[in-house]
Amino acid sequence: MIKIIHENPEKVNTIVIFIHGFIGGEETWVKENGSKPLIDYVFTDGLEKKVDIGLFLYHTKLLEFFPKISRIAKFLEKKKATKNLPIESLSDLLSTQLKYRCTNYENIILIGHSMGGLIAKRFILNDIKQHSSSKVKLYISLATPHSGSDLATYGKNIISNCQVKDLAPLSNNINSLNQEWVQCKSLPQRFYAQGLSDDIVPKISGVSFDRDKIEPIYSDDDHFTIIIPDNEDDVIVHALRKELGDFIKNKEIQEIENKETFVDEGQYDEEKFVLKLLMADVHDNLVGNSKQAFYSAEFTVRKLNRLGVDVKELTSLYEKVKELFMLEFGDLLNGTHKNSDALVTAIHRKIINEDKNHLKSLYTSLQSFQKFGMLQQLASIDDDIWWAKDNNISSLEEFEIQIKQK
Repeated sequence: MIKIIHENPEKVNTIVIFIHGFIGGEETWVKENGSKPLIDYVFTDGLEKKVDIGLFLYHTKLLEFFPKISRIAKFLEKKKATKNLPIESLSDLLSTQLKYRCTNYENIILIGHSMGGLIAKRFILNDIKQHSSSKVKLYISLATPHSGSDLATYGKNIISNCQVKDLAPLSNNINSLNQEWVQCKSLPQRFYAQGLSDDIVPKISGVSFDRDKIEPIYSDDDHFTIIIPDNEDDVIVHALRKELGDFIKNKEIQEIENKETFVDEGQYDEEKFVLKLLMADVHDNLVGNSKQAFYSAEFTVRKLNRLGVDVKELTSLYEKVKELFMLEFGDLLNGTHKNSDALVTAIHRKIINEDKNHLKSLYTSLQSFQKFGMLQQLASIDDDIWWAKDNNISSLEEFEIQIKQK
């Protein structure tokens, strides 16, 4: 089952699901006194307001004496009869829980400890197989035996437990998981954390085989202290807080959308970029489109700035936009473009064509229309951007005086 332990009063689109390991349970994350050492330390400073948090809980025991008799007894007591299930089946349970309990979330983050990391991997692979993509956008494993655990090798010879068998290094489960994981081209963003004092999961097993080079997160923890930090300065706390924070920030950037419709009420009529267009006798429709693009660029760049993106990071993009403009302006000078209307149309078309190539940006909220607006932003401050051959600073100053006298 999925138990929600933190739900924001205002709707959020991301949920973090913690998955315990072999013979673990709710107590892995929540102690008897109600404290949540790892969760409480990680989700601070406003991060807790951007995600909901849940626990995926499942049945797991080392030994089950007389399992059939136990289940009959539970039936007579009208209690749910449960048994140890293999990792594949546990991933099916997780799939059903996510489907019906987490339908309102666009982004799912899975954090698995020990065997919980393998359950999450199996779910992700099956989900991608079925839907070609997954709502899981971030996966973090903590002390997960990606290549199996030697203790399981010895244990499977002593006790009959399907979960122990699944954790053995040469088990079919481990082999198929690793092969599919390496071959999959649609994996979510992922991180592997491993304690170097872990005697249950060796260092070589704590980091998954991966088609990409993923830098591991190492700590001096053992198999259990990795999920029970001493304080907020613990390296695992810092690592999770940073990676989760960066993920949320990047998602917010990608989802920037200006839902307000631009209404031209003359608010930009005295802006330099508008005066340059009017002075060049650019058609009213093109001027209106330029105003709307300017408005969209202003909104998006300011939103990026509020989310922590330094405007200086966009300098290269502004320079590339100007570079394209200068090439088209050269075509105006040599007669390829017959007039200012043709120049405005040509540079807008050029930006659209180069949006995913020369003008490709890390920030997906900056689409071609915003980039055309960025050119208008430049036109307000850059004396190299004009829409007619004979326009310059002097003619602009004269035009401003004429506009004010009307």
